Amino acid sequence: MKTYAKAIVALTAMISFSVVNAQEQFKNLIITNITPELSVYPCGDRHEAQVIIRCQEPFDLVLSSNTDTKLDLTITTEGPEKVYSIVFKTKEEGTSFKGRQLTVVAEGFKKHYIPLNLSDKEKLEFMVTDPYSKLRSLFYTATEAGVSLMSEGMYDAAIDQFNIAKQCPEFPETPNHLDEYIEKCDSLKIWTAKAAAYSANEDYFNARLIYMKMMTENPSCNLIRNLYSDANENYNRVSKHDIDVAQAYFDSKRYEEARELYEHAIAQNNPQSALAGTNLALIQLKRYKQDNHTRSVSYIYNKDCNIGIMFAGLKPDKSGGYFSFGFEKGCIDLLSGNLDPITTDFKPSEPMYQAMISAGWTMRLYTQSDKIYIPKVWMLLSPFGYSIGGFYSKIEVTDENNNKTFDEDYHLMHVLAPEVGIAVRMWRVILSYRFQYRYVINKQTPTSDNLGNAKNLFGIGFCW
Repeated sequence: MKTYAKAIVALTAMISFSVVNAQEQFKNLIITNITPELSVYPCGDRHEAQVIIRCQEPFDLVLSSNTDTKLDLTITTEGPEKVYSIVFKTKEEGTSFKGRQLTVVAEGFKKHYIPLNLSDKEKLEFMVTDPYSKLRSLFYTATEAGVSLMSEGMYDAAIDQFNIAKQCPEFPETPNHLDEYIEKCDSLKIWTAKAAAYSANEDYFNARLIYMKMMTENPSCNLIRNLYSDANENYNRVSKHDIDVAQAYFDSKRYEEARELYEHAIAQNNPQSALAGTNLALIQLKRYKQDNHTRSVSYIYNKDCNIGIMFAGLKPDKSGGYFSFGFEKGCIDLLSGNLDPITTDFKPSEPMYQAMISAGWTMRLYTQSDKIYIPKVWMLLSPFGYSIGGFYSKIEVTDENNNKTFDEDYHLMHVLAPEVGIAVRMWRVILSYRFQYRYVINKQTPTSDNLGNAKNLFGIGFCW
């Protein structure tokens, strides 16, 4: 019995020794934290974090967690590199993730444990390498070196390493993305030069766009991130300068200087492009009016209505509008109470007071050349003319009781007065003529006969 017990003890010791000895023969994995600065996992309002394991070695990894029964694991391939992406929950009711560890196992290597104290939206990246990788084929080592150089922004050196890998016998036999890597490096070189040229010309908006595209293609390159950060800072600085200085010019009526800055702001997609566009439209409108002298004012004469003014918009490329009014001295006397009334039943042949008003369109008719000062012709048309006139009477009457009173009446007559005319501009001088047809609505002859006569309206003025 004692001999049997001794045999069991000896066998157990031999098995334990064999296991320990076998473990000691396993190689060590090197796992390096390569998480970029400001790395974030965008997961909305979910309580999640992400861990990415990258491995360019020829073996597969087996991953497990001491707190998660099943991993949310995705495995993809990027050239010779396998990417293991795991999404971890950071909070879950009734569950504690304190002391969480990720176990990484590869055939022929010792187990490796990665402690994970994860927070919401945290993103960690690790690189798994074989410390004996230098003993492997030049194809793999050159490819790894090329990828590393590319991630550091050293594109020419990366291309050299990729070309070395392409000369190896494994290239035609092993699935790889060396040609795509070389093409990507060529593109990154061109984009870098373009972005630098944009930055040199202070076109930071387009420089930012290129750097954003480069970060998508080469996300692990910190050099690109720094260049983007500088371009973005300069873009914000120039955007603020353009708007602030342009607004100061605009407020002080230095429109030409303001216009250049507003146009630059719009070209650069300035955050305040809407304000720049609004003020630029106002500047262009002012310049349009000034360069074409589109505004005019004229004195209007008619023998029956000899005090008149007309404002007209004379635009060279489209229709405008005009407004005109006129009156005679009798209107002033009437308003001031100095108009002598008629004291009998007599009706005058001419009105004692009259006024007129009209509003219509101006339409460009003729221009021989826009390069010299020559007559420019516009048609004036209005169906909305209106005139008013009449006479003032104050007649003494006696009632049945011989009481004397006065019958006072202003005898107003209303006239429809559509008109058509022409305006000619020579430099800053404007000459105009309008023919006004008249129709009296409530006639009182013979005064209404005079009010109903067609009028010829002559004007002279200036443009600015």
